[in-house]
Amino acid sequence: MNVCKLVERLTFYPKRVLVVQKRTRLVRETLRHPCYLENLQSAGRLEDKEAIQTRHKVHEDNLRIVLRELQQHFSEVVLVDAITKDMMEWADVFVSAGGDGTFLNVASQLPGGRFLVGLNTDPDRSYGHLCARSKHSNNLRYIINQIATQHVSFVRRSRIRVHMSYPGIGTERIPKFALNDVYVGETSPTRLSYLELRIDDLPPEKQKSSGLLLCTGSGSTAWGYHINALDFYRTSKMIEILKSRYGFNRDMSYEELRQVMDSFNDDFMFDPSDRRIKYVTREPLQNNVFRAVNTHGFARDISVRSLCWNGKIIMDGIQRKFNFDDGVIAKFSITDEDSINAINFVD
Repeated sequence: MNVCKLVERLTFYPKRVLVVQKRTRLVRETLRHPCYLENLQSAGRLEDKEAIQTRHKVHEDNLRIVLRELQQHFSEVVLVDAITKDMMEWADVFVSAGGDGTFLNVASQLPGGRFLVGLNTDPDRSYGHLCARSKHSNNLRYIINQIATQHVSFVRRSRIRVHMSYPGIGTERIPKFALNDVYVGETSPTRLSYLELRIDDLPPEKQKSSGLLLCTGSGSTAWGYHINALDFYRTSKMIEILKSRYGFNRDMSYEELRQVMDSFNDDFMFDPSDRRIKYVTREPLQNNVFRAVNTHGFARDISVRSLCWNGKIIMDGIQRKFNFDDGVIAKFSITDEDSINAINFVD
């Protein structure tokens, strides 16, 4: 995907750097269960114990590199586990040290227009699509040096803003943003989600489905991509139908089938700075009572009224959850002022 809306490099001269580190699985589990490693040992899960300790050590080793290299280039560098309001105002640039999950967590909290750098501290196990990358090296020293010497390109990443309207109470804005996607629907994956959708100026439509997914351009390479994508099996079955029913008589090689599949799937990805929201109704119920029409597409503004039993709005995976009870209306939109500036590539 092409980089878009590059920010002028001359505007990026940070002095105060706030590094937000991820919590590894070892840290999370130990906080919940202080005897976590001992329990793994007792259960005979020695390989799991070793793997968890190894990944924690890899992160810690790379985090030390990140801090050392940043301190050589910038005057003030502070490491935190979570962002406070004071830290938000203090920092010139934010660095997420972890993977895409850490990046999403930090991105959800920042005011619009701020700079965010993602540094992948476990590149062997995490692709880090949102993190800074180089065509030449995954070496953190190299990447940080390129950032400090302005050999970088920024991309503006749009975020989804959510307003909730409660009957008889009023409207409030959720204080976090979604950088990738928002799920709207029932908490239980086995219960049908009952929602009333209003897409831009179209008339409202009631749908029963497995929930609604809304995604940004950043999220169009994540869940928003995989929820739509064809796999090789479905692509080959479509070609078989064309042959048996519609006179298509050309044999296709594996590589040609792969190209057809990739061409179809690539159309789902769009620019991270795009102000449109892509919406996908997951497994819409289609029968004599419910006939969903607006199941896929793009919109500027989306309004959803909950008719659910136990509805939830979930932003960027499990990062943030909000109750979405029967009768509550959620409005989703993207504005330029909510976008953040993220390093995409270093030269």
